[in-house]
Amino acid sequence: MGDASDLVYGLELITEGGPEQFAASDLDVRAVVARIPQHVKDELRYDQIPWGRFPHAYGPAVDMPEYLKLLGSPDVQVAGQAISSLGNRICHQGGTHAPAALAVPFLLRLASLPATHHRGEILRLVGEVARRQHYRDGSRAGLLQVAHPDDQLRYDVSGYLENWSVHAARIAITCDAPLLLALLGDIEAEVRSPACYALATALHEVEPIDAALRRRLGFEEVPAVRMSLILAIAQLAREHRDQSTVTRLRTWWGAPDRPADIRVSAALSWLCLVDVPVPDDLRLLLTTTVDDELAELLAAVPWMKEIDWGGAGLRCCISLMLNPEADWRSANEDPWART
Repeated sequence: MGDASDLVYGLELITEGGPEQFAASDLDVRAVVARIPQHVKDELRYDQIPWGRFPHAYGPAVDMPEYLKLLGSPDVQVAGQAISSLGNRICHQGGTHAPAALAVPFLLRLASLPATHHRGEILRLVGEVARRQHYRDGSRAGLLQVAHPDDQLRYDVSGYLENWSVHAARIAITCDAPLLLALLGDIEAEVRSPACYALATALHEVEPIDAALRRRLGFEEVPAVRMSLILAIAQLAREHRDQSTVTRLRTWWGAPDRPADIRVSAALSWLCLVDVPVPDDLRLLLTTTVDDELAELLAAVPWMKEIDWGGAGLRCCISLMLNPEADWRSANEDPWART
C-alpha cells in the first residue's frame, strides 16, 4: 500500500491535462481505497495506508493515524476532540478531501465497537464525506443529491478532484455495507439514524439495503430514525431510478392513519423524486402538521441537521421545497413566512 514517505502534495498535477490521465493510478484515491486489504481494515492497521500521498484541508494527511487512534480512546473527551479535529481536516467546510475515503473503513469499524465514544458522530461524518458539499441545501433537487455530475468537476483547496474523493468514500461504504446494516438494529437511536445516512450513499447492491431499511421501518419506534429510514430509502431510489418507491411514498404520506413523522418524511421524500407542482393536499399536510414538538423530534435527523444546525432544519426544508424561488437565507430568517 505504500507509506507516508511517498508524499505527493500539491496535486495540481491532477489538473494538468485533465484528471483522467491519472485514473486507476496510485494518485486515484478510488483505486487506492478499492485495494485496501481486508486484514488491514479489520485489524485497524492505520500504518499500512499511504496517507501522505493525499492532502487534507491542512496539508499532508500523515497525521491521520494519530487522530484515528485517539478516536478509539476510552477517554470520552479525548475521543471527542479527535472526531472534531478529524472532521475539520477531511470534511472541511463541507468539502470532502481524499483522506476521508481512506479513513471510512476504519471509521466504520470504530463505530461498530460498543465501547467507542461518539459513535453517532463518527457515522454522520462517514455519511457527510460520501456526499457533495450539501450544507443548507434542503431543496427538492438538492436534499437527496449525493454527488456532482461527472461533467461538473470540483476541486478541493489542495487541487485534488473532489468528485473522486466522494466516489471513493462511496466505494468504501458499499464494500462495508454489512457493518452499517448491522447498526440499523443498534440499541442507540443516535447510531441507527446516521447509519441510514451513510447507507443511502451506496453505489450498488442496493436491493438488500433497501429491503433492510424497509424491514427496520416496520418496527422502528423513534421518529427521528423513522425519518432517516424513509429519506435513505428515497435517496437510494433517486440514485438508482427506482420508480416503485415513488408509489410507496405517495401511499405513505397520503394515509391519515400513519404517524405524523412518517407522513411528513414521506411527503418530503416524494417531492424529491417527482417533477410536478406541489399538490394542495401535500402542501396542507406540511403546513399544518409540523409543530414545535415534531420539529424538535426530527431535529437530529442528519439530513435536517445539514440544513440548519440550530434545530430548524425541518422547517427550513419545508419552506425551501414549497417556495423554490427562495434561498436558504430567507428560509432561515422566517421558515413559515411564505408557506
